[in-house]
Amino acid sequence: MKALYRSRLLFGTALSIVVAGATYACSDFLETPPQGTLDENTLANLAGVEGTLIAAYRALDYNNGVGGAWGTAASNWVWGSVTSDDAYKGSEASDQPAITDIELYNWATGAADGYLNDKWRGSYEGVVRSNATIRLLNSVVAEKPDEISQADQDGIRGEALFLRAFFHLEAWKMWGNIPYYTEDDTDFRETNVGVDAITNILSDLDEAIGLLPATPRNGDVGRATSWTAKAFKGKVQVYDGDYAGGLTTLADVRGNGPYALEQDFSRVWTGFQNYSNGPETIFAYQASQGEPNGNNANYGERLNFPHSGSPFGCCGFHQPSQNLVNFFAVDAAGLPTAITSAASWNTTSRERRLR
Repeated sequence: MKALYRSRLLFGTALSIVVAGATYACSDFLETPPQGTLDENTLANLAGVEGTLIAAYRALDYNNGVGGAWGTAASNWVWGSVTSDDAYKGSEASDQPAITDIELYNWATGAADGYLNDKWRGSYEGVVRSNATIRLLNSVVAEKPDEISQADQDGIRGEALFLRAFFHLEAWKMWGNIPYYTEDDTDFRETNVGVDAITNILSDLDEAIGLLPATPRNGDVGRATSWTAKAFKGKVQVYDGDYAGGLTTLADVRGNGPYALEQDFSRVWTGFQNYSNGPETIFAYQASQGEPNGNNANYGERLNFPHSGSPFGCCGFHQPSQNLVNFFAVDAAGLPTAITSAASWNTTSRERRLR
């Protein structure tokens, strides 16, 4: 009897476990939030909003960790230096040939198209993250009025608006006619027809200027300030051809802002930490190493080291061009001198003539 009872008990226990397991699996499979995700309740606090804002800053270097490549570097060296003839692509011909096509304005090639796609995705990823910050901030403030101080509300909103303007300008510089997204947009098939992107960019910057403090919030040097936004506004006005307005804005930045010239030009572009974020720095991407492959450490610039003979063993891209040398040439009195003669174009001495 005891053996039979024990057998029935084990069978009944096993059956109960199977039934309970089936019930648990059916209910939790459909109702349990996916693992590794954050719901709105988790983010509905100051830390969540600040983290979402940092993610928007992170999009400034949209690298392979989140789907981008060298064409989305924070410095814009592919679309700025290489396309303007200030730099050559560098490295070998077989290495990143898409940049060669971009350098030669061969836009119809598949390789160039891939870089263009990356730039588009990177720009609008930044817009999406900026808008997500503003939406989350609005939600938290509405539900928990005492969660975030007014100073932090203004700072977070101002930084997100600045970043939204920044990313939209990146797209506008490339394509001109672009859609403009705000935190209230729900249809992402936004038209670019009849959209005045510059007006929207300037509107965001004006609001950011009014909200942001004059010094970086929390003492974090990478955060945008009112002076950052004002300097960027002047840049946008110049891009738009409003030279008078740009001159007024930039004169205010120069005369009243916290910026000054460096003691030595070499300190502007340097790897020495003690010269980083110097007096000429208006807005600079701040990177930390962390991730083993360097995806957090200014990944978009990692090709821009001396070639394989260097201690870095890589990579020889973004080489200064003769064109850049010529436009920094000076005469015997130290004044800029324009070199336009074809006969002397490639003969300028880098050592003697650079200022």
